[in-house]
Amino acid sequence: MMKTKMLCILTAMLLSALTVLPPVSAADAAVTGDLNADGTADQKDIALLQGWLLTSGTLPDGAAEQADLSKDGVLSAADLTMLKRILLNPQTPDAPEGLLWSDEFDGTALDESKWSYELGNWKLDANGNYVTGGWGNNEQQFYTDKNTTVHDGILTIAARHEDYTDAVQGSYDYTSARLSTQHKFSACGGRVEVRARCDAGKSLWPAIWMLPEDSVYGGWAASGEIDIMEGWGSTPEKICGTIHFGDVWPNNTYLTNNYEFPAGSSSADWHVYAIEWERGEIRWYVDDSLYSTQTEWSSAGHAYPAPFDQNFYLILNLAVGGHFDGVDGIYGDPNTFADGERHFDIDYVRVYALDGKQMQPTAVTSLPLEAYIEGAEAELHNRDGATEITVRSTGTLPYGVMGLIRAQQVQAGKAYTLSFDVSSTAVREMLVTAEDAAYTRYLEKAIALTPEQTHYDLTVTFPSDMAADLKFQLGALGDAASAGEHTVTLKNISWQEAAPA
Repeated sequence: MMKTKMLCILTAMLLSALTVLPPVSAADAAVTGDLNADGTADQKDIALLQGWLLTSGTLPDGAAEQADLSKDGVLSAADLTMLKRILLNPQTPDAPEGLLWSDEFDGTALDESKWSYELGNWKLDANGNYVTGGWGNNEQQFYTDKNTTVHDGILTIAARHEDYTDAVQGSYDYTSARLSTQHKFSACGGRVEVRARCDAGKSLWPAIWMLPEDSVYGGWAASGEIDIMEGWGSTPEKICGTIHFGDVWPNNTYLTNNYEFPAGSSSADWHVYAIEWERGEIRWYVDDSLYSTQTEWSSAGHAYPAPFDQNFYLILNLAVGGHFDGVDGIYGDPNTFADGERHFDIDYVRVYALDGKQMQPTAVTSLPLEAYIEGAEAELHNRDGATEITVRSTGTLPYGVMGLIRAQQVQAGKAYTLSFDVSSTAVREMLVTAEDAAYTRYLEKAIALTPEQTHYDLTVTFPSDMAADLKFQLGALGDAASAGEHTVTLKNISWQEAAPA
């Protein structure tokens, strides 16, 4: 089973890059995409090409020819995209034209090289810390890896009325399943097509939807959400298609339209749900009948067509209760399960390029930061190429104001470089750290800020595999508390594996 994790945020930064090939030897790797000549095309080869495009360093002899998958004589982000498609989404010679990825559910179990189970009832942050229960929607089910079956070419997600107790998250009256392709497949644009049906009943909430592979424009919903199909179990004669966008919650907004089935039909019958997603336009279909078109959206501080110009991954789930169709906007309805479990059945999921052309993500030149404010007065805004942090009061804690990049996966013994440009309208100190979940610091750099923009490259080596948090601390450090209101601007933020010495 092949499992490959996409290196996503930095990839988005590369997608408009173009670099002329350096001289290389005539040697070819034995496997397509095997840049390091270790006999396997895998994540290491993706990282090698990505790092070379970022740093204009050197590649092993023969690797440049092997990496030129587009055969145009240059190495560019297009080759990186092709390499990822080869490794993440291999296609058979008889695959339909334009097909980028699919699951026909032909086996006897869920293909976990394509899908991952998302478990529990709690919404967690990137570090696995509790954010809120009910997945942020008052949902009542506990998601398990025991509520799916694959049989006769059909994936079935079963929602059950049963007692379930988790040692950490507590006790629940319902179970179900939620599947995603995060880190296994994502796409920017194209036609996404799913043939599915779902049992009816009050409090059932089937959904086919998409979230950003990387939240390059900030937290939900600044980086967007695309709902291909959501259904109300109590009113199976209709479904809806929606986009969420704007700014970080609660300053987000959405656009939605309903589709009403012809008389005699409902979401309990088999239908093909699809979107066609192009730059600046998303269209929703049921059985090839167009019922909604959206062209107007935004992401605070970023140019249109953000946020729907990045890679999004797929989610399939069947929720019970919650604000969408729960009893009193919360509870599951036990009467729905009087005759046993309820099913959300999926025949296939297919993703196609439109007209043979796949939209490429917009290049992101600076990683976004997440705001952390405790006992202080401040606000953070991510904009194209920059993050602005306005501090009105530092409070008393050094970390009372922070810009964060959470849970960056790093490997033991490898060096990584955090690069950025920074300036401040007031002279003050900033502390930059790289920490694990226990707050152990592996990087700690105090920087004197002035109105003059200054560039920094900070390199750190980690002793073990971990998820590292990168922190720009702007609380009560030095004389910052007496600086008055001021704005710190960080530009061109990047985080990447350091080039070999």
